[in-house]
Amino acid sequence: MRISYSALEVFKRCPLKFKLSQIDKIKTPKSKEALFGTLIHKILKMLHEPGLIIPTEEDILKYFSANWDASLYADEREAAMAFAQGIKILKDYYAKNYPADFNVLALETSFEAPVEHAGETHYITGKIDRVDKPTDNLYEIIDYKTTKKMPSQDAVDKDLQLAIYHLGVAHRWPFLAEGDHKVKVSLYFLKHGEKLSTLRTVEQLTETKENIIQTIGDINKSRASEKFEPRSNPLCDWCEYQRYCPLYKHKFVEKKLFFNDQDVKTLIGEYVALKDEIDKKDKRMDEIKGDLGKFMDQEGMERLFGDDGYITRQVIQRFKYDPELLRQVLEPLGKWQEILKIDDAKLKKITGELPPDIRSQVDSAKKPSKESKVFSVKKGKK
Repeated sequence: MRISYSALEVFKRCPLKFKLSQIDKIKTPKSKEALFGTLIHKILKMLHEPGLIIPTEEDILKYFSANWDASLYADEREAAMAFAQGIKILKDYYAKNYPADFNVLALETSFEAPVEHAGETHYITGKIDRVDKPTDNLYEIIDYKTTKKMPSQDAVDKDLQLAIYHLGVAHRWPFLAEGDHKVKVSLYFLKHGEKLSTLRTVEQLTETKENIIQTIGDINKSRASEKFEPRSNPLCDWCEYQRYCPLYKHKFVEKKLFFNDQDVKTLIGEYVALKDEIDKKDKRMDEIKGDLGKFMDQEGMERLFGDDGYITRQVIQRFKYDPELLRQVLEPLGKWQEILKIDDAKLKKITGELPPDIRSQVDSAKKPSKESKVFSVKKGKK
């Protein structure tokens, strides 16, 4: 099995969401929170990118402003609050994390960590925001978070995501899985300007692999039984798959209209009255078009101006293809069977694939079938 650490986390949190996202592949639009986080992550990567010139605070704030999309938010007030929060995050971060003060080894680096079990190799994939080397024998994995809540230190010590990061870095640099090298994994909570860290040992790599194998086993059992039960958790209120979840079924039930007989009779009466009114207006519109057309023919005009705007008459031609001529052109090319019954859309598609001389022959099979004159109205002063 090849699976990302985020998919493992999703399964542990809610098996049904795992099925909807990973097996059924139901696509959902990214939330405004996710897009906000993506922009912040991109800017921090730019800030720490190795180079001769270090971006200034003004540089990163200008980039944030230029790439800000206020249309993601419900109203101007919400957009303004989110924008102000983004500015604050970046200013606070820059004040505490001047790029030259860190020895950055990698940024947004992808990893693939093999986990073997019972003769089968599973591959865990993911991407790490940043890897630093603070001292000679210490390596630090940093993951940025734009969430509002900070977990407890105990939760960070047991966090599977951080454990998998450790596994991924140890696979990329095998020397980290031996000797006295230490690996610190950290979650940087940008909205609070705080970093929670935990040290990982070589022995814990084995525990991480066992945890992964157990989770993969649970996934395979769910696949075999075709049972992926929803699991209520603190993130349910922000889940993009609520519409498909039995726990939220009532929230998305469409309102049904219930009428008695008198209500129905009243609606039918109103419908009939409106239909009569529309028919009368359509009839009058035809009479007006007829009179305007006669005047245009008499005066040799195609556009008439009034106090409220102007009306233009246009000739619309419709064409049809001569089946026999078209067959003679397309059958030798093996294209006739793709049409059989002439379909303008299909014909247009295959015509674009033909050489210019053949396209010309196809066009010669096109004959006018109907011509009509239509009126268009442009409102405004003449």
